[in-house]
Amino acid sequence: MASDQPEVTTVTSKGQITIPSKLRDQFGLEQGTKLMVVPTEYGLVLKKVDLPSIEEFQRRVENRADASDMSLDEVTRLVHEARSSDE
Repeated sequence: MASDQPEVTTVTSKGQITIPSKLRDQFGLEQGTKLMVVPTEYGLVLKKVDLPSIEEFQRRVENRADASDMSLDEVTRLVHEARSSDE
């Protein structure tokens, strides 16, 4: 899936970069996509972070309900608040 041709981009004064459209399309990067920046001995690596949907997160919480004293409604409210603050 990786391209053999390197792409060049420039870091702005705010530390931002533009990922070339060819690579955005290839890797499914849309506005709001979260990327993890990982330092390695070879340089920086960008890794797409796939967050679970709210429904999937709720299922995961329900599976661990015995380990927490928070209700599902409280967890749902916190998830919605966290997602709203990221935008």
